Amino acid sequence: MNGGLNGKGRCIFLWNRLFFNKIGVFNMARVVSFIIQKGGCGKTTTTANTAAYLARQGFKVLAVDMDPQGNLTQHFGYDTDQLDDTILKLFLNQKRFPEVVLKRSPNLHLLPNTIETAGYELTIYKSLAKEFLLRDILHPIINDYDFILIDCPPNLGIFSLNALVASTEFILVVSPEFFPMRAIKPFYDTYLMVKKKLNHTLQFKGVLMTMCDFRTRHSQEVRKVLEKNFPHKLYKSYIRNNVSLKEASSVGQSIFEYDPQSPGAFDYQNFVEEFLRDYEPVRKKRQYYEGKFQQLSDEERNEILHFARQNLTSYVRNKLDGQATEEVIQQALILERNRILEKLFPYRQHTFSRDSKS
Repeated sequence: MNGGLNGKGRCIFLWNRLFFNKIGVFNMARVVSFIIQKGGCGKTTTTANTAAYLARQGFKVLAVDMDPQGNLTQHFGYDTDQLDDTILKLFLNQKRFPEVVLKRSPNLHLLPNTIETAGYELTIYKSLAKEFLLRDILHPIINDYDFILIDCPPNLGIFSLNALVASTEFILVVSPEFFPMRAIKPFYDTYLMVKKKLNHTLQFKGVLMTMCDFRTRHSQEVRKVLEKNFPHKLYKSYIRNNVSLKEASSVGQSIFEYDPQSPGAFDYQNFVEEFLRDYEPVRKKRQYYEGKFQQLSDEERNEILHFARQNLTSYVRNKLDGQATEEVIQQALILERNRILEKLFPYRQHTFSRDSKS
């Protein structure tokens, strides 16, 4: 074929074109994998709290637990020992999506997983089109959600491969330790293989640092290494070590339910807001309220900023009082300001929920 795709590769390419043309690129959910082949880096915590924050902002979110350990399922308060219908039943074609999905809230749904799935990994690996099982499960419902967030297992096996093939993008979740840093290179090679052979539309969205303590030299050095190697991919936001995050997961809640005033809630709010910046409906909404704010008198603007500051945590207020220039601090004030403006000027005609996609 003169350098073109042949055989299986061409079939995959044509199927991908048919798939994305049928669902409509501009109407489909953004499918995001949180991934790195190392445990204990905060993938599950990040998936859970990102999903929870998006749902609280009015987005329709599906969280997918692709790790047979079932940690994401447990993070949302479900007892994995009591679940019979899980994502495994979808892989084996024994159940339909509506019979398996758990509706934790109107805007937040979950495809659960349990350790039982691990026993079927070899069976799944031997199945026809094994890399596309998750994509085929999500295909019929992909227009029902704004975001589908996938929590990946700590390896690059068949379940992580399924997640990457089904995704529109992925985020590397990296803690400032030696082994997670060593895991980036082999993962990047896997990403290039998947993009070339299995999912031509897959995008490397960014790198999120978790479990940070920048009082230590090691955390500072890891940040510098990531800034050097991923200058346009590393999120300015980062997640600090915070005991409330661990406590929230242990009681089956998001950080926004368990302790919304905690540093963990502040950090995940900042991350998700940064993650959303290139999401067109959100960008337009922010522009709308920036325009509204500039139209107000100096007195009105100062009054709104005063009330916005009062709604911030003491940590952020102290930072602002100290003339902090960090972007995340300034963005927190703008976010709170826009929430006040939204009460004064409802954004009805510019809704960013599923209505804007229909």
